[in-house]
Amino acid sequence: MNAHVANVLYWWAQGLRGEPVADVLRELEAGARMPVERVRALQSERVRRLLQHAYRNVPFYRESWSKAGFAQGDWDRPEALALLPVLEKREVQEQGERLRAQGDRDALVAKTSGSSGTPVSVLRSHTSWAHAHANQIRAWRWHGIEVGERHAYFWGLAFDAAGRRQARLKDWFFNRDRCSAFTLDGARAADFYARLRRQPTTYALGYPSAIAQFASELRARGLDGRALGWRAIVTTAEVLHPHQRTLLRDTFGAAVVNLYGCAEAGVLAMECEQGALHVPIESVALQWMDGANHGSPREVLVTDLHNYAQPLIRYRAGDLVETATEECGCGRPLPSIGAVTGRAGDTLILPGGRRVNANLPSYVFKHHAEAGTVQEYQFVQFGDGRVELRIKPGPGFGDATAREIRTEVAHVLGLEVDLRLLDRFERSARGKHRDFVRADDPS
Repeated sequence: MNAHVANVLYWWAQGLRGEPVADVLRELEAGARMPVERVRALQSERVRRLLQHAYRNVPFYRESWSKAGFAQGDWDRPEALALLPVLEKREVQEQGERLRAQGDRDALVAKTSGSSGTPVSVLRSHTSWAHAHANQIRAWRWHGIEVGERHAYFWGLAFDAAGRRQARLKDWFFNRDRCSAFTLDGARAADFYARLRRQPTTYALGYPSAIAQFASELRARGLDGRALGWRAIVTTAEVLHPHQRTLLRDTFGAAVVNLYGCAEAGVLAMECEQGALHVPIESVALQWMDGANHGSPREVLVTDLHNYAQPLIRYRAGDLVETATEECGCGRPLPSIGAVTGRAGDTLILPGGRRVNANLPSYVFKHHAEAGTVQEYQFVQFGDGRVELRIKPGPGFGDATAREIRTEVAHVLGLEVDLRLLDRFERSARGKHRDFVRADDPS
């Protein structure tokens, strides 16, 4: 589809849905010229209004906050948000109706993929959706991308016929060429590459693991990724590992842009040209769980400032995120966070009780990924404590590589792992890849 036509269709459809994306986007982009103090004051006022609304109109919050000693009028206190109890995913599951604002139903449901092990459905207001879309578009524009431009889309694909028809319609509407993360292998990667050469795209969007696998398959076949002419590669929905960033940048010669968010609240941070992850504080408020040193990964707490239908306030999203970093040189009045390192629940519990965050072993594979000897990997822990390392080998993988990986993993984890080679990985949920899974994990 012509990019201009796709652009017009997008804005027309948002108007029909009742989502003021254009108005919100204008507000966000105008805010780029505001002093930092003014943007922070705007966030504080929005927090105050949200807490007042939730206390008066949401039964669950009124009850749980009162038990915690939060009284009417406390929303005016500067530290009000920090005084409130944490909202757990199980509470959203179990108390869904009591978390919805009385009389406020002008909203649409958002569902998580369940990759955390706890699938959640949230009723989100049209203004909340508008902020999510506007923040994504704002981030795209930082990197020279506009709504409607044709792009390559690396995502999952429904198995049923109705789901596939819906996917085709969405792909046409959003002017994207989809590569299914479920079926991506060498032959399909080559076919998709040939299709992109015939029908060029301006950027790529999708799971970092899927785009990295595509890059590995192209390199294995001697295909020139830079010939695709991508302006940027936007990764989302999974942790973007350093070795994946390097592989994507070197293969395609394009900027790698990370977009961090969640289905329940939209965009939580977006990467600028300087490489900093900026928090859109006009739209959300991020806090951290206690119990970790400044700068180290901690569980993030999310507050959506614009979802008045089913407010999420100090919501425990389950992600590990490094706290605030140094001021960014891009000049935007938005604070930044450190790296998103993984899910809080993704922890290897080794024999003897030692706990290791599942992101740690990823550093073992950095140089193997760069060399192309390992295309994908996954740690699987069984109920008896045994850990199996599954690997999709690349060109050059042999006995020496296997011995080296065993030695490196033993050094990092302090135990021997069973090594198993696979032709392809089965992906869970919507096509996401997880570095670590438990053998009995239903997700």
